[in-house]
Amino acid sequence: MTVPVITPSAASARTSFRALVRAVDRPFLVLDAAARLPTAMLPLGLLLYVADRTGSYATGGLAVAALSVGGGLGGSLVGLAADRFGQRRVGVLVTLVQVLAVAAFLVLGPADVLPVTLGLAAVIGLANPQAGAMARSRWAAIARVRADRRSFTATAMAWEGTLDEASFVVGPVLVSTVAGVTEPAVGLLLALVLAAVSQVGFALHPSALPGHDRTRSAEHVHRTPLPLLRVGGLLIAMSAVGLVFGATQTGVAARMAAAGTEELTGPVYAAMGVGSAIAGLLTTRLPLAFRLEARIAASGALIAVAGLAGARAHEPGFLALTCLLLGIALAPALVSSYALAERAAPQGWATTTMTMLGTANVAGVAAGAAVAGLLVDRAAPGAALLVDAGAGVLVLAAGLVTLVGACRPGQAVGSG
Repeated sequence: MTVPVITPSAASARTSFRALVRAVDRPFLVLDAAARLPTAMLPLGLLLYVADRTGSYATGGLAVAALSVGGGLGGSLVGLAADRFGQRRVGVLVTLVQVLAVAAFLVLGPADVLPVTLGLAAVIGLANPQAGAMARSRWAAIARVRADRRSFTATAMAWEGTLDEASFVVGPVLVSTVAGVTEPAVGLLLALVLAAVSQVGFALHPSALPGHDRTRSAEHVHRTPLPLLRVGGLLIAMSAVGLVFGATQTGVAARMAAAGTEELTGPVYAAMGVGSAIAGLLTTRLPLAFRLEARIAASGALIAVAGLAGARAHEPGFLALTCLLLGIALAPALVSSYALAERAAPQGWATTTMTMLGTANVAGVAAGAAVAGLLVDRAAPGAALLVDAGAGVLVLAAGLVTLVGACRPGQAVGSG
């Protein structure tokens, strides 16, 4: 991978997506996009397969929950291992474990003994190679030697956020379409094949970061972590964003089921992914003076407004519009949080830092879905979407906390 060094005059300019593409090769771009598809396909793939084999969506839901728990537990561990032993070695090994676990799931089928089914699902989640976090850390490594480091990082994080959202729209559609045309087992098999090819290919790409022996090279670390206030703020922001994803998915599904329009659940929820993908690309056009911390706070305010509107939405069209607005509001929070995390990460801790944020997001998704489900059962479908409003307030507070931390004496203030 070539790493062009930009002249100092470019330091204050925006970095375009064209410059981003020129900084890497085409295989990197293709593998970066493809390697995260299996992660987006597996939840729905497991749900459809288990429900088909057992006749129980409740069992399928438990399998997806076990997958999420495994992913939450494994995220930081994989990140730590990648920083310590290198992305290439860890990426290949973890993918191998995941592929074998999916194969065992297909061969054995959902077992009569529920713990076996849940255990395999948890291993599949635990062995997620964290392609998105590794990609972000690679962009951060490229940015570190550039004069336009901050603007390059912001553009790279916007690009990665867009890929995330696109994958979580394309992945479920792909696996459900294949399952519908053939059978659920084929959809899960497709996810297995894609994981083996794309995730291993991404791990072996020349851009993979080497391991870092912290015991012998601590003297070479020139960057220090963010103060606790800012680190905590970023984790709260990412957890709250996860709450929105989990609660919205549950709330939309319940609302559409109550209206007898279950077939519209996917398209309505997908509007949030579309809004987030578009807004993620456009975040690079925000004024440079609009600091990243302030963007997180502004996103929180907009999420709260959209959540209140969604709780009152009954028609599919209006609900889709509120989901679109939620997506637009979420993108700046996601992109800005990852950009600030890149600045916080000292050398040798980049992947760990990125996976910490990803783990916080996964935990938020699980909590959002659980709380929203309780509200649906005990109140009404619209009550589930009130969780979004509460999450927006949390994002707003997190943004303000990081802004205060940035403005404290001796702390650098983040700009876009």
